Amino acid sequence: MRKTLSLTFCCFSLLPLAALAASYDCTRASTAAEIAVCDNPDLNRMDEDLAVTYRSLLDRLPSRQAARLREDQRSWLVARDSCGADVRCLKARYQERLARLNEY
Repeated sequence: MRKTLSLTFCCFSLLPLAALAASYDCTRASTAAEIAVCDNPDLNRMDEDLAVTYRSLLDRLPSRQAARLREDQRSWLVARDSCGADVRCLKARYQERLARLNEY
Protein backbone atom coordinates (compact mmCIF):
# COMPACT_ATOMS: atom_id res chain seq x y z
CA MET A 1 0.00 0.00 0.00
CA ARG A 2 2.75 2.44 0.94
CA LYS A 3 4.63 1.67 -2.30
CA THR A 4 1.48 2.36 -4.36
CA LEU A 5 0.96 5.69 -2.62
CA SER A 6 4.57 6.69 -3.25
CA LEU A 7 4.29 5.79 -6.92
CA THR A 8 1.02 7.70 -7.26
CA PHE A 9 2.51 10.78 -5.60
CA CYS A 10 5.56 10.59 -7.85
CA CYS A 11 3.42 10.43 -10.99
CA PHE A 12 1.25 13.36 -9.92
CA SER A 13 4.29 15.46 -9.09
CA LEU A 14 5.41 15.18 -12.73
CA LEU A 15 2.17 16.60 -14.16
CA PRO A 16 3.11 20.29 -13.81
CA LEU A 17 6.27 19.69 -15.86
CA ALA A 18 4.22 18.72 -18.90
CA ALA A 19 2.02 21.77 -18.44
CA LEU A 20 5.06 24.06 -18.53
CA ALA A 21 6.70 22.67 -21.64
CA ALA A 22 6.32 25.84 -23.71
CA SER A 23 7.69 29.20 -22.57
CA TYR A 24 4.35 29.76 -20.84
CA ASP A 25 2.01 27.68 -18.70
CA CYS A 26 0.11 25.46 -21.13
CA THR A 27 -2.67 24.92 -18.60
CA ARG A 28 -3.46 28.62 -19.08
CA ALA A 29 -3.21 28.62 -22.88
CA SER A 30 -6.22 30.58 -24.12
CA THR A 31 -5.72 31.28 -27.82
CA ALA A 32 -5.83 28.72 -30.61
CA ALA A 33 -2.18 29.50 -31.34
CA GLU A 34 -1.07 28.95 -27.74
CA ILE A 35 -2.95 25.66 -27.58
CA ALA A 36 -1.44 24.53 -30.89
CA VAL A 37 2.08 25.37 -29.63
CA CYS A 38 1.46 23.33 -26.49
CA ASP A 39 0.13 20.39 -28.51
CA ASN A 40 2.91 20.29 -31.13
CA PRO A 41 6.43 19.24 -30.06
CA ASP A 42 8.15 21.13 -32.91
CA LEU A 43 6.28 24.35 -32.17
CA ASN A 44 6.86 23.85 -28.49
CA ARG A 45 10.61 23.61 -29.04
CA MET A 46 10.56 26.65 -31.32
CA ASP A 47 8.67 28.60 -28.66
CA GLU A 48 11.25 27.67 -26.04
CA ASP A 49 14.14 28.63 -28.37
CA LEU A 50 12.50 31.93 -29.18
CA ALA A 51 11.92 32.69 -25.49
CA VAL A 52 15.57 32.00 -24.63
CA THR A 53 16.80 34.17 -27.50
CA TYR A 54 14.36 36.99 -26.66
CA ARG A 55 15.27 36.98 -22.96
CA SER A 56 18.98 36.97 -23.77
CA LEU A 57 18.55 39.99 -26.02
CA LEU A 58 16.52 41.89 -23.44
CA ASP A 59 19.21 41.30 -20.84
CA ARG A 60 22.01 42.75 -22.94
CA LEU A 61 20.34 45.55 -24.93
CA PRO A 62 20.34 49.16 -23.76
CA SER A 63 16.99 50.21 -22.29
CA ARG A 64 15.80 52.07 -25.39
CA GLN A 65 16.49 49.14 -27.69
CA ALA A 66 15.00 46.72 -25.16
CA ALA A 67 11.80 48.79 -25.10
CA ARG A 68 11.65 48.64 -28.90
CA LEU A 69 12.24 44.88 -28.79
CA ARG A 70 9.32 44.49 -26.34
CA GLU A 71 7.06 46.45 -28.72
CA ASP A 72 8.20 44.28 -31.63
CA GLN A 73 7.48 41.16 -29.58
CA ARG A 74 3.95 42.32 -28.78
CA SER A 75 3.35 42.94 -32.49
CA TRP A 76 4.78 39.55 -33.33
CA LEU A 77 2.45 37.87 -30.82
CA VAL A 78 -0.53 39.43 -32.61
CA ALA A 79 0.79 38.09 -35.92
CA ARG A 80 1.41 34.67 -34.38
CA ASP A 81 -2.08 34.55 -32.91
CA SER A 82 -3.58 35.44 -36.29
CA CYS A 83 -2.45 31.99 -37.45
CA GLY A 84 -4.94 30.36 -35.12
CA ALA A 85 -4.22 26.63 -34.92
CA ASP A 86 -2.61 26.47 -38.39
CA VAL A 87 0.66 24.67 -37.62
CA ARG A 88 2.29 25.56 -40.94
CA CYS A 89 1.54 29.25 -40.42
CA LEU A 90 2.78 29.11 -36.83
CA LYS A 91 6.04 27.44 -37.84
CA ALA A 92 6.59 30.15 -40.44
CA ARG A 93 5.95 32.90 -37.87
CA TYR A 94 8.36 31.32 -35.40
CA GLN A 95 11.05 30.88 -38.06
CA GLU A 96 10.65 34.50 -39.16
CA ARG A 97 10.80 35.79 -35.59
CA LEU A 98 13.86 33.73 -34.68
CA ALA A 99 15.63 34.97 -37.80
CA ARG A 100 14.71 38.56 -36.92
CA LEU A 101 15.93 38.19 -33.33
CA ASN A 102 19.20 36.72 -34.57
CA GLU A 103 19.79 39.91 -36.58
CA TYR A 104 20.14 41.99 -33.40
